[in-house]
Amino acid sequence: MGLYCIHYHKICIKMSGEPNINQREVDTNTYLQRHRILDLFNNMTSLLIYNKPEEPREFLIEQLEKLKVAQQSGMYYPCLFDESNLHAIFGMLDPTKRGFISKDQYCEALKTIGVKDFELLPTGAEIDKITIDTFLREAKKGLAKYSATFKV
Repeated sequence: MGLYCIHYHKICIKMSGEPNINQREVDTNTYLQRHRILDLFNNMTSLLIYNKPEEPREFLIEQLEKLKVAQQSGMYYPCLFDESNLHAIFGMLDPTKRGFISKDQYCEALKTIGVKDFELLPTGAEIDKITIDTFLREAKKGLAKYSATFKV
């Protein structure tokens, strides 16, 4: 009989007297990565902490239902950041309202909000001027991928 314990970024498997422990750990990690289980847990935990609902179980059920609808329709993914948050982030990076930010600001902002996969050389990068439209498009696309917790 085994004892499985899930940590946010690592799975540990303790099996008494069973050989092939390493293969079980590899299989478990592969399964969790393929199905994005840890991403799902991290996203749901973040939503819980941010929203602090009175009924956390019901809140999680609602979020999972939204996720299911999103998977079927491609419309909305439960996420901490909405468009107004993204506008605010861009505004902080462009306090003089020039209408653009640098490529470095763009990259750092996306990484900071959890977007891992984004266009490194978007329109405007060649002149170091990333517009809000480009920033919003890449942020939304990246957040959808991250928040979906399934393959998009």
